[in-house]
Amino acid sequence: MNNSLDALQKQLLGDGPAEKQVLLLKLLHEFETAPMFGAKYIADADSAPQRWIARVGALLARLGIEHKHRFRSNQQTSVQFWSVSREPFRQQLLAAAEEIKLALELDGHEYIGKVYASQQQYDFLRDLSEIILGARTEVFVVDPYFDGKAFETYLGPLGGDCSIKILCSRYSSEVAGHVTAFAAQHNVKPELRKSQNLHDRLVIVDGSDCWIVGGSIKDAGKKPTYLVPLQPGIAPTKVDIYESIWRDAKPA
Repeated sequence: MNNSLDALQKQLLGDGPAEKQVLLLKLLHEFETAPMFGAKYIADADSAPQRWIARVGALLARLGIEHKHRFRSNQQTSVQFWSVSREPFRQQLLAAAEEIKLALELDGHEYIGKVYASQQQYDFLRDLSEIILGARTEVFVVDPYFDGKAFETYLGPLGGDCSIKILCSRYSSEVAGHVTAFAAQHNVKPELRKSQNLHDRLVIVDGSDCWIVGGSIKDAGKKPTYLVPLQPGIAPTKVDIYESIWRDAKPA
């Protein structure tokens, strides 16, 4: 199946368990950090309430047309009843979060993140592949020991559907060969840089969803490891740190 058909199939099937877990964290984060609206309507798009409403709308749109229509109804009502309109948004956020929790529980995926015992290579491969293939614009891999085989396994299936950034160290020359071959086939060249200032193993999806891997991706499953999403309140700081390291790193 080609990449376009893969993407269409994924869109029809909807978010997988990993994506639902991240969405759940974001819904609960916005519920808990909702700003006060005040007594008078604030139309400024850059104000804290309007920016919060925009984020809420984007999150709820991922859950389908029913949530999207209800959000728009709340948004229209908020203009007239501004001082009390924060709570309908929060109620919708909480209802959406409970809906996702139930869906994850019924599917046996109610826990955020996962720990893998040794020799659980397939489980780890399946779960990390799902996270990476869920990317819409960019995948940023940070792993000092990321190698050519890991590139082939996890990034190769992306094709040219989104941009790829790899920040590694020890096996950068090996990864460079895979990058060249990938670019020749897909006419999209992943960016590869190397740095000695790496310790974490991260997979950052679309510039915001940040997953921490317990050990090197190339060995994951062979040895005990874990795969855990960072809370929305923490993830931006971690992403900023590694974007800064990326900017200072040398092309490989």
